Amino acid sequence: MKNYQRKIVLFCLAIPLTFACGPNENKNQSSSGSILGLVNSVNENAKTVGADQMASSNASQRSQMEAAFAAENDGSFTFNDLVSFTSSDGTKITGNLFQPKAGGPYPAVIFVNSWALNEYEYIVPAAKLAKKGYVVLSYNTRGFGTSEGKINVAGPKDMEDLSSALDYLQRTASVNENIGIAGISYGAGISLLGVTKEPRIKTAVAMSGWGSLPDSLYGNQTPRLVWGLLLIASGYLTGNMDPIIAENFQKLLDNRDVQSVLNWAGDRSPSTFAQTLNATGKPVYISNNSQDNLFQPNQVLDYFQRLTVPKKLDLNNGIHATAEIGGILGIQNYIWTNAYDWFDYWLKGIPNGIMSKPMVSIQKRHVSDRVFYNSWPIRNQVNRTYHLKPMGMFNLSPGSISTTTNTSNTSNTVLAGATSASTGVPLLSEILDGAVSIPIKTNVHLIDRSNAMVYISDSLSTALKVRGKITYKGKINSAVSRPHFVVYLYEVDSWGTGTLITHGASTLSTVSGRDTDLILDLQAVAHDFPKGSRLGLAIDNVDPMYANPYPLLTYLNQFKYNSQSASTLTIQSE
Repeated sequence: MKNYQRKIVLFCLAIPLTFACGPNENKNQSSSGSILGLVNSVNENAKTVGADQMASSNASQRSQMEAAFAAENDGSFTFNDLVSFTSSDGTKITGNLFQPKAGGPYPAVIFVNSWALNEYEYIVPAAKLAKKGYVVLSYNTRGFGTSEGKINVAGPKDMEDLSSALDYLQRTASVNENIGIAGISYGAGISLLGVTKEPRIKTAVAMSGWGSLPDSLYGNQTPRLVWGLLLIASGYLTGNMDPIIAENFQKLLDNRDVQSVLNWAGDRSPSTFAQTLNATGKPVYISNNSQDNLFQPNQVLDYFQRLTVPKKLDLNNGIHATAEIGGILGIQNYIWTNAYDWFDYWLKGIPNGIMSKPMVSIQKRHVSDRVFYNSWPIRNQVNRTYHLKPMGMFNLSPGSISTTTNTSNTSNTVLAGATSASTGVPLLSEILDGAVSIPIKTNVHLIDRSNAMVYISDSLSTALKVRGKITYKGKINSAVSRPHFVVYLYEVDSWGTGTLITHGASTLSTVSGRDTDLILDLQAVAHDFPKGSRLGLAIDNVDPMYANPYPLLTYLNQFKYNSQSASTLTIQSE
């Protein structure tokens, strides 16, 4: 087996590891010991799986990548699999380099690996670009693959490594001044930071990345439990982790020294440097996914909205990286076609029409159709406000979602606890919903109203075209200091079956015994509620996707209503 083929095998084995090792317990201990203990357990379990078994289970993925690479390898370029260079602190960084054989100098693209993967992730896109007349450098970020050092999470050392990669590229390859950068997930975040901070990079393509790392890890004061643990575990399994990463996530779970962690994350966030990027005028193309519960769409949309540079955004159906992964396997898809066109236009000056396309496209929930807009937020956006009216006496009947205001002065009391309102089985339900359009469903009438608030609208007289965020506003009074809430929006049919459209989570602080406003943006989405369907809303306190400050405690929450302080649901729509 050739060296690059052997390493493709290792790359393909890493993909399922990143999805298979995410535990779902939150022990909330006071140090990183709970996370590290979890990782050690995962490592022991991984040792019981034979390499042959793992290779067999991923044979299809491997063979598809090899076949796609072979199809692109027409002899017009060279492939150097022995690239290495030294970063400013002496750390050895490794990678591979594709170069067209004839002529030059050429524009160049740098690919940055995803978390837990390596430089072979982009072997097929790199070959495609090399055939088109690009020099392509893919490198292992420090701590991953065969690069030395500890994982730096898009920190200062990663930026120094990127500058050293550019030094190497300009020193050893026939490249002109037109250099772009691209990556998926971890590579996307580094790409956005790189185009902002490194003057030699002209443009970036960022797929399934983050705008705000604090919001991704701790949005609305709520740790992303499953995805956070998955990142920690996969990092220990496949890379050389800096212990501060697990320590910082444990601090978020424990609600201690939170601000220092958020400062650390903020220093690694493209949104922190949005104005710096705007000052450069450099163009960026961003692709993210509506059901991504790692880098949820709201924080990316907020970042995109702040940018004044030439820009384009595609928001797709799917969970983290699923809309983009086809391209690295050699499958032509919407995202990678736009990515190639983006580089051709901005690095080669080819008038291919990419900038004539609408600035924003959003794929509608559970269908392949897209809607297109020339701005974000969309022009002529309508904010439709619905009023939430209380549930019946003893919670025997659901509350209503109405276009008329509430006039009653009353309250509903529920006990914190799990209900059938949920984002489903972590990872599995997300994959089925986002990747293969098998939605999460529950009968809204059967959600336990002793543990959840439930509201249902009358049948819609006209279709409702949601295009953006949905904001819940209510007044609560909780028996605990840090109550946790998850809000779910459903499309409800005539039988009461609700299809989950979007959701949001929030944890409040120091509110015990006080009337407090709960204001929460659900994740942005494009969805058409058809005429005759109904809106359904459920609010409970437990979802396996998120860390709960009181996972085993039952406590009372009051939802209060009066004519002076309305409980509302505001929907951005056409």
